[in-house]
Amino acid sequence: MSVYSFTDCTLILRHPSLGVLTLTGQGLGSITVSMRNDRTAMDTAADGRVMISKIKDRSATATLQLQQDSEGNQTLLKWYNYLETAPTIEWAQTTATLNSPTTHEQIVMKEVAFQKLPDRNYGPQGQQNSYGLMIADCQQNVA
Repeated sequence: MSVYSFTDCTLILRHPSLGVLTLTGQGLGSITVSMRNDRTAMDTAADGRVMISKIKDRSATATLQLQQDSEGNQTLLKWYNYLETAPTIEWAQTTATLNSPTTHEQIVMKEVAFQKLPDRNYGPQGQQNSYGLMIADCQQNVA
């Protein structure tokens, strides 16, 4: 029998100037990792011959949904504000590792940068903020 629990998943972000931020299920609504481009392209000639191209592109995006009152949300906002004024060389020095022990998956992300600040919603009920991250190199592993 296998049982999945999001609270077993861990996202660890690292930056040389900001240190380590570990996000687990507390305050974290979801994590979505999406590869940006197709890895295969096909071109068909007039005679019907198909040329297949292997495209070496491991760029990706990640979306982190965090409750607006969570410590993780506050820390990510501090990271963004620091990086916005830091030397340009620091902008994409973040690395991240997502571990999912139940599914035996590990996603290693290098050269991670904020896409933008999350949209802000204020109303009678608490909301989640969505942080978009762009990733230059995303390797998905299974143990």
